[in-house]
Amino acid sequence: MPLLPHRGNSTPMQPLAFVDLETTGATAAVDRITEIGIVTVDADGRVDEWQQLVNPGQPISPFIEQLTGISNAMVATAPPFAAVAGETLARLQGRLFVAHNARFDHGFLKHEFKRAGVRFRGPALCTVKLSRALYPEHQRHSLDALIERHRLQAAARHRALADAQLVHQFWQIAHRERTPEQIAAAIAAQNPPCVLPPQIDPALAEELPETPGVFELRDAAGQALWISRAGNIARQLSQFFAAPEKTSRDRQVRERVQHIVWHETAGEIGARLLEARLRALSPPSLQRPRRNHSGPAPRWPFAGPAALRELSTLHLVDQWCYLGTAETPDALPALLTAPRPGFDADIYAILSKHAGQLTSLEARS
Repeated sequence: MPLLPHRGNSTPMQPLAFVDLETTGATAAVDRITEIGIVTVDADGRVDEWQQLVNPGQPISPFIEQLTGISNAMVATAPPFAAVAGETLARLQGRLFVAHNARFDHGFLKHEFKRAGVRFRGPALCTVKLSRALYPEHQRHSLDALIERHRLQAAARHRALADAQLVHQFWQIAHRERTPEQIAAAIAAQNPPCVLPPQIDPALAEELPETPGVFELRDAAGQALWISRAGNIARQLSQFFAAPEKTSRDRQVRERVQHIVWHETAGEIGARLLEARLRALSPPSLQRPRRNHSGPAPRWPFAGPAALRELSTLHLVDQWCYLGTAETPDALPALLTAPRPGFDADIYAILSKHAGQLTSLEARS
């Protein structure tokens, strides 16, 4: 069965699901879904639409309410995600997941399904990347840019079903303006196969998140063989194993790895801090040359601990020592009372670049 149809071709296409979500924030690990919009297209071309408000179990900020038009009052009587997980999964299973910035929507759903005890897997296609590949003559590929460029008809913006409808419209227009070969090539470039070593369960490839973070390759005893931060964990792991072996160490790591462990972060700062901490605790072979720093630690500009915000997470810092990351304010007390790490010049090098963003915890309270 071909992946895509084209005009004049009566062969059934792969079933599709055009998806958009509204959420309380940008971090899937801590924020929650407030609305789901799905446009499904069956193999015979039949279209169905579904929209569902979701009670996120946490407050919607004034900024998000203004952006989406979804208020706390609107979701107060809506079901939690766990109550609509079955319906959502039924509309997604067996379909190609299509979304604008698909990593965001797919990642949020994976986290929500996991909390509900449901395993969510499947390929995803990003129409931002698809637009870049099919329309390289244009610089902007946001949904608003596509609305303007292709004259998409928007019933509303930043509501889930309306945005899913817009993505569906773009898909249809792209199929009229580009050949099946061009579209198939653009899709294939987005989803190269993830090749894992033969001793690793290939099903793990479906679990890898397309989010920032750090991954560890460990041997049978759980000892770390390799530690690396990544802007996209799934992509970088795939590239690591697909790249030619340049050194004997590369070969040894690939032969000895038995476990892949990953840690998602809100962004690059969290990934850098976590990588530095993990390396400091790792075997000497994984520790990078330490930065030279003699004498006392640099002057700390606050009377007590401070926080560095990255999206909806807080990196807690005191005397230039990284105490940990709080995904919610409730996690701060445990970090403040935990044993304090010593001064680390590598950690300081990361934090000092963001010194202007540090805020005293006293000022935050």
